[in-house]
Amino acid sequence: MRCGTNNSQERMVCDGSKNISLDCKDEVNVSLLKDDRSVSHCFGSVHFNHSGTLEAVCSKDWDKNDGQVVCRELGCGEVVSVSSGSQPQHGRMHDQVDCKGSEASLWHCLANHLESSTPCKTANVICSGSVKVRLSDGPGRCAGRVEIQYEGKWKSVGESNWKEENSKVMCKELNCGDAVAAPGTDSFIQGNSPVMDIEVTCVSGSTSISSCIKPTNKLQQQLQQQEKNKMLICQERWVVFLMGDSACSGKVGIERAGKSYWLSGSNDTWDRQTATVVCQQMDCGNATSINFESTSVVNASGTTDLWKYSYKCLPTNKSLFGCERSERLSNHSIASVVCSGSKTVSLKDDAGGEGKCWGKVDVCLNGMCGGVCEDAWTEHKSNMLCKAFHCGSAIYPLSYLKTKSQSADDKITIGSVHSTQQTTNISQCNMVKITDGSYCQNKPAYVVCSGSVKARLMYHRDRCSGNVQMFYQGIWRPVCETALQNQDVRNTICREQGCGHAVKPLSFFGPSPASSDAVVSGLSCSANSSSSAECGVTLTQTNNKQCSFGGLQCSEWRRMVLKLGKGACEGQVFVYSGAHGWAVSSDGWTETESKVLCTDLGCGAYINHTTMENAEDHDLWWGKKYSCKGKNNSIWDCELNDGPSQNQPLFVKCLDILTASLGDPGKCSGRVMLNNLPVCYDNWDDSHSKIACQEQECSNRISSEETNKGRRADGYFVSCSGSESNLGQCKTTKGKCGRGLVSVSCAGAVKFNSTQKCGGGIKILYRGTWESACLPDLFSKEADFLCKKLNCGSPRRFQTGLIEKSDEEKGLKTPETSLQCSSDNTDLEHCILKEKRCEKPDVIYCGGTTMITPPLVVQSANFQCFRLLSSQKAH
Repeated sequence: MRCGTNNSQERMVCDGSKNISLDCKDEVNVSLLKDDRSVSHCFGSVHFNHSGTLEAVCSKDWDKNDGQVVCRELGCGEVVSVSSGSQPQHGRMHDQVDCKGSEASLWHCLANHLESSTPCKTANVICSGSVKVRLSDGPGRCAGRVEIQYEGKWKSVGESNWKEENSKVMCKELNCGDAVAAPGTDSFIQGNSPVMDIEVTCVSGSTSISSCIKPTNKLQQQLQQQEKNKMLICQERWVVFLMGDSACSGKVGIERAGKSYWLSGSNDTWDRQTATVVCQQMDCGNATSINFESTSVVNASGTTDLWKYSYKCLPTNKSLFGCERSERLSNHSIASVVCSGSKTVSLKDDAGGEGKCWGKVDVCLNGMCGGVCEDAWTEHKSNMLCKAFHCGSAIYPLSYLKTKSQSADDKITIGSVHSTQQTTNISQCNMVKITDGSYCQNKPAYVVCSGSVKARLMYHRDRCSGNVQMFYQGIWRPVCETALQNQDVRNTICREQGCGHAVKPLSFFGPSPASSDAVVSGLSCSANSSSSAECGVTLTQTNNKQCSFGGLQCSEWRRMVLKLGKGACEGQVFVYSGAHGWAVSSDGWTETESKVLCTDLGCGAYINHTTMENAEDHDLWWGKKYSCKGKNNSIWDCELNDGPSQNQPLFVKCLDILTASLGDPGKCSGRVMLNNLPVCYDNWDDSHSKIACQEQECSNRISSEETNKGRRADGYFVSCSGSESNLGQCKTTKGKCGRGLVSVSCAGAVKFNSTQKCGGGIKILYRGTWESACLPDLFSKEADFLCKKLNCGSPRRFQTGLIEKSDEEKGLKTPETSLQCSSDNTDLEHCILKEKRCEKPDVIYCGGTTMITPPLVVQSANFQCFRLLSSQKAH
């Protein structure tokens, strides 16, 4: 027996008259060690404690029969698994243990007991007594995150590896009834416990989770890290709530399986100490007064149900359901309480102030405030909060959360928030605090309500047209062009502004925003959306190179200008919409409206306004009056629905003068300037060049080009609609150019010449310098126009090899300009194209050409003979 010597002094007689008993000197117990070091309960490596000496049991031939004997001997239930340890053991050991399964002790099993210098790996066993289950971080023991204690560690379980039968078994094991099919609006934090890496699968008839563990079925670790943990709500989840005028007072209710009950109240069933436990459970301090109310107030289902139990609590109790309970006495009153504490829920913006319809969720319990973990925050709770603040509905899910470093006063203290069927305000919810102070500190719950989201079209000069911006998370953000590609999105923004439907997207106007904050990179609206608050919003942390900002023009677009005066800052007031202009009546117009208009036009201070008695008649009159009162952002804020009582032209004069120029005076070519400040190439097109040329009385435009590329100079941004007569009437603003500067060439600056009289290389004075050009053909209409410009008749044909090029012609560079006239164009100045259509400078010979012929060279073996042919007039 390897039990030492017999302690008994009696002489044993083997005559069959009685049983023989032995009292051996040695003591032998089975011990289970965690990590082969400390004694553990019901799991670990198997050792014999032989009179104070630990002797390892080796894993060779170790099986479930052997493990079952160990579990039964230690009172640890059934064997769950057996395995081989990883650490080799030395010294006295027991190898090749072989149990039948019925032995009372592992020591009684056959084994090879030896002293060996050869190490062996220990036998491991896990008994059902070491496997425990719980639902963590919920409002009570019957709801929360599924956790299983396995090998001494609490571990969560992946959602995809959990079966419905598992939930039923777990709820019953916890004495929590059956499992609820779906958690509904409740959610719990993910926690930071490790995830079970072995399969848990229960079948019908399983009585405990320990019997469902399949230790040989390992799960893929990569999948475990990516999925969510399993959450579970059992039928016997009991939740206390208060229904009253504030979060910390009212009738005491209990919700079970989605149904509300009321706690009975009388002198025998409701006292101050029990009421204090309820207040503390609701994070509302202590009870200041208690009362009993009539059951005339019904619950949401229209009935009054009293809870089946009453409670008697002690100061040590933390929960009403942990107090001594008894069957409810017969009465028809409901317990009510007023607590000393306070509980509020608000939205706090990133600057720490109260957010208006957006921000981080901030919960204050009795003056101690903190955030809520986003893990367990749901769309239902966001909607409750938005509704409580009269902020519309929640925008969910959020595509971007603005983050900043957490301060000591900004930590997250609440893990999850739980409502009941009776909850009307989110502050009435049960708050589950975070017990691990390090968890979720960088993942606060954010809420953005539709009441905080809106769009606008920037730049006051225009109505219903401009850069698109969206107010999101307390900041006006630019919108990328890609977010405005969908017609439903564009129509929604126009409808929100009261601007009809969308006509076309526009390029961004003005200097790009300097902010490196997030921009709106995506919008999704339905065809029936009435505002951007109903659209999905995608925000991206980006820069201007990754996102080109966009604008929008709506069908109700209009612009106010001053015309028929001296320059852009004085004249009659017109409203332009499309290609039409309507005169604005002076009826009701005052100095106040004039000041707003002068500011909108970028024309400085107001000088005067008058009604023009003898002005020319207008066929079209604008049917709106204007009245500016209080703070007005633009003249369009002053527009009334009333029409004028009489139509009399209005003349307004502002202080500033917007003067445009083009290169040196009279040159009709060069850099475009506005009040001596260059004009940016951003947004510039041919229609702008046409206005610039005609304003300078330089005929039509020929071309424009970008100069000073990449230098980001200060300049004017200009955007014209096509109805303007000078650049100052266009929409303008100052800032750093995104591109280079504008240089324009007008037809009035063009001159023509040739390198010889009436012929030779073609020369065009264009863009301020003489340059060569290409012709479609020597006898084309462009060539005919050119000869006439040179007063030289019509084009003629000559053998070009017999004509000597002048030095000037030889110096001409490869052309970058061509002459190409349209069918209705008879003026050569308007036929210039900035295009390269030939590889070398073209030449022309008109009727009046005077040619220089090259010398004739005759060679022989002994001498050279030269004959110089004199210049002669071609015939």
